[in-house]
Amino acid sequence: MDLIEVEDLEDLARHQSPDSGFDADLLDEAHDDGVEFIDQPAQESCDPNTGTNACIVDKTDWALTVNHAFERHRALDPAMKLPWEQPSMQGIFHNSLGLNLPQVHGIALELPATKNEDRNQISVSGEVEACADAAFLSAVKDIQDLDYFENKRMQTDLACAKWLDILSMNWSASAIGQQVCEDLRSDPTGELANETLKACFGTKSYSTLLKRAGSLKRFILWHRDHYLERGFSVDAIPLHEPDVWNYFRHLRDSRIRDARGYTGPATFLETVRFTKFTIALRGADDILESRRLQGFAAIEKREKGPTHQAPPMELEHLRRLHSVLLGADSIVDKVGAGCMLLCTYARARWSDLRFIHHVEIESKRNGCLVLYTTEHKTSAVGEKKEQYLPFVVPWDGVTNENWLQTFLDLYQQVGLNIHKVPLGPLLPAPRSGGGFCARPLTTSEAAAWLRGLLKGTSNWESFRSHSMKATLLDWCARSGMDKEVRSVLGHHCSAVSGSEVVYARHLQARPIRKLMMLLGLIRIGMGLEEIADRGNIAGVTPAAGTPGPGFGIHGCAARTPVLPVERVQAEADPVQDAVEGVQDHEDQLSIKEEMNNAADIDSSSGSDSESSSTSSDEYPKCLRCFPNDPGRVRSREDAVEALDKALERVRKARRSAR
Repeated sequence: MDLIEVEDLEDLARHQSPDSGFDADLLDEAHDDGVEFIDQPAQESCDPNTGTNACIVDKTDWALTVNHAFERHRALDPAMKLPWEQPSMQGIFHNSLGLNLPQVHGIALELPATKNEDRNQISVSGEVEACADAAFLSAVKDIQDLDYFENKRMQTDLACAKWLDILSMNWSASAIGQQVCEDLRSDPTGELANETLKACFGTKSYSTLLKRAGSLKRFILWHRDHYLERGFSVDAIPLHEPDVWNYFRHLRDSRIRDARGYTGPATFLETVRFTKFTIALRGADDILESRRLQGFAAIEKREKGPTHQAPPMELEHLRRLHSVLLGADSIVDKVGAGCMLLCTYARARWSDLRFIHHVEIESKRNGCLVLYTTEHKTSAVGEKKEQYLPFVVPWDGVTNENWLQTFLDLYQQVGLNIHKVPLGPLLPAPRSGGGFCARPLTTSEAAAWLRGLLKGTSNWESFRSHSMKATLLDWCARSGMDKEVRSVLGHHCSAVSGSEVVYARHLQARPIRKLMMLLGLIRIGMGLEEIADRGNIAGVTPAAGTPGPGFGIHGCAARTPVLPVERVQAEADPVQDAVEGVQDHEDQLSIKEEMNNAADIDSSSGSDSESSSTSSDEYPKCLRCFPNDPGRVRSREDAVEALDKALERVRKARRSAR
């Protein structure tokens, strides 16, 4: 047993205690550590020759005693936090980011209830056991279950932490780096610095932030190794053109060795442009103005060859999805097939359906289902974030079954509520034990599930998630629709239509009617090439205004066109009259064109001859000449010319009236 004087321990306790008082509990801790005390007279002094007290203690016991005293009496500043306790670094050190071992079938297991919204669950455990070959079992992965916005927030914090790490390598290399450094000095928790970074990145998506950070990080790591081999260290930022040139040559050597990485130099230039306009990285202008770097990136990108785009599905693949929806053994596969049909008929990306705000259903003839969302690929651009993007799904597909009503019934049967506002993900990831997760089904999971449902059809292994968006757009092009109609159907803005056509539901009416006519012709057995040869759906530029009277958004065309209402010349504006005159003319041509298509569908499906003869009495049965009408407005120049002519007619009418 080691010996130590009591008064020496008292001196130690006074030295360690913040209030310089003696704590008797310290003696108990020393006793627990196996230290025996000997009372010595207070007046006994130290040996002047040795300079030590009459104390014999083992080094290990002494270390334990000091550690106990320090842990008991230490006083920490509550504002001082360890790195893993700071908000900007929690995304890296958080335990939830640990690797998870793969589970059976790769399906997310039942997780404890979270603060996310409660979802009605249906017990399908027996159904899963009976349908061991269900396609979703091998498609859905076991990943962390976070709802859309929670995952978005966590990924954004992780991206900001990575950018903070990059800026910390040289605070003076960027204007924002100096600001962040000052924020860390005034707020050691890092919350103010994290807020500054988020403000600099604006509405950029977390995937963009992570991608750009990864690209710049690879250059920094190469730069470090490149100069360490030469025996010295140099800061990678600010950027220098010779260093980037050597890095590009390194990327080329890696591309030749690995046969991949053709777009590495071009991606790095995009990253430099990103840093210029977000964190004001010094040296970015020299990189972007370098002609040899620009040319090198273009040459490397050319070596990649043609881009392999996602192939569109054919009619047999859509019919397979319809058959799965109507007759599959697994109810989860039925719902999955229905959601994929919705994505296909809506011409939407799968990522556009990760968070739906609300749904409108119009189940009448020529009705539709409309999905409204603000979380889509282009939602971060300007005022588009404040607008709903409508995805219109025609009620009738390529089959004669009422597939949309069947899907809605199944959707309710599995415990999902289509009328909920906000709805959240259209298709949450299913659980193996029944019910659904809070997180949406990812793009890769949707692609694997789609291939599983189409297994056995032609080229089923080549389909990806983007194949659903590309399918009907490809069909429209093959059937002869013009580019402007396809741009509106694909939710793309153009110089002629503008973004208001894409974001305004009623301005999509005419392209949607053309899509409905195309699906109707396919249902009666006509092929796309036959439709294009016959000119049943002739492409025209969408009218600038809404449909005229007597033609509803979802209704069918009247048998006789409605003539424009006569206006009092004295109260009319000449320019407004000219615009409305062009719109009325365009609407009349649209009505004639659609009446012809309706007559063709009725005659092909065996309708009575009386209605066909009635429409033939009103207009010629063959209207192929109408798309070539010289008065048709096809471009901006044609619109200007038509407005000038209409304005001149109004002026002549006014002069004659005087």
